[in-house]
Amino acid sequence: MLHLPGLLLLLLLVSACATTGPGAIDSPDWQAHSARLQALQQWRASGKLALRDPERAESAILDWHQDGAQTRVHLRGPLGVGATRIVSDGRQLEIQRDGEVRVIDISSRDQVRLHTGWDLPLGALPYWLRGLPDPSLEVEALQLDAAGTLPRELSQAGWRVSYEDFADAGGLPLPSRLRIENGATRAIVVIRRWRTGPAT
Repeated sequence: MLHLPGLLLLLLLVSACATTGPGAIDSPDWQAHSARLQALQQWRASGKLALRDPERAESAILDWHQDGAQTRVHLRGPLGVGATRIVSDGRQLEIQRDGEVRVIDISSRDQVRLHTGWDLPLGALPYWLRGLPDPSLEVEALQLDAAGTLPRELSQAGWRVSYEDFADAGGLPLPSRLRIENGATRAIVVIRRWRTGPAT
């Protein structure tokens, strides 16, 4: 079983909020903001990832590259413990660690749990990290900030994503701290640096 940073690599409220359900997200400011996020197809996020469930807690330094549907993630554990590289095309995840390579079907919740030890919606993370709902999942609830522009809390597939802070990335506000929870499983992502556009 591959634990973090094996999985990590698999990869990876405001007082007056507007709450919307599926099909009812009609704030013009949110629609304009989400359109800008959807157009953002090439980006890089660097920071830290921490995972916790009733049995264990793990953390890693995170370097995430996204180019359309192609994902490349580099994870490094605390105290220099094994580096892990993850590559995904949105359907399968290839994990490289300590000379070993594993390929996982990320659409299979059981396969993800079996090979990583964690129950996380890996296919949704490229959307949630940007502050967008995953278009393949029903939006159960969405809370926006008082201006009706930025997401504060998103619920999809039983998961709750709380957006606790944002940072400016070339004029585009992107999440700098988010919490992803489902039952006793919790992931916290702190993004210290966003870079948008083609990799250099």
